[in-house]
Amino acid sequence: MDNKFEIAKITEDLRKSDFILNCRLPMGYTCGYPTLKIKNDTLCLVVPFLRYKVTGQVDKTLVFPIRYIVTLTLPELSIAGFEDLSLNPSFAKVNFNKPIGFFRHESVKQYSKKEYFEKKQELFDLYDKMAGAILYGSEYTAEDDSLFYQLLNILLEPSLRPIYKAIDFDFYNKYLSTEQ
Repeated sequence: MDNKFEIAKITEDLRKSDFILNCRLPMGYTCGYPTLKIKNDTLCLVVPFLRYKVTGQVDKTLVFPIRYIVTLTLPELSIAGFEDLSLNPSFAKVNFNKPIGFFRHESVKQYSKKEYFEKKQELFDLYDKMAGAILYGSEYTAEDDSLFYQLLNILLEPSLRPIYKAIDFDFYNKYLSTEQ
């Protein structure tokens, strides 16, 4: 069995998949940063979907709350769940049609587009490495974990943190700084 993951490709393929099309996700939704979660002894990739709206102003792209969640099993990539958070009582006070922040946020403004995408790819490489370590016992070091923490805290929009924590408290409590 292949123990090399490409979670960036998995999320991109998911976004264009028949499953997503059949769920009738409104146009414009894209994948956020996933979580890895073990459910009933099965490693799952939990993929949030949110939308952005370009305003035409530099660093003023609107960020909207995460609305949809798709859960895939790893390594099989079977759909294990789909949730519309607007129907979840825990998110009753969230206005999914109102922006909650802007992209580019302060921690990424210093990077060129190329540097930003390099950091994003580096983070996704660490997702791959983490998934391989959980499933196959491949190497994932304390340094990898520290770099994962660092990159996620740089790249993730601060306005999305409360929703990420509500979606997967354990994962994001471990990997998100409370200072931002």
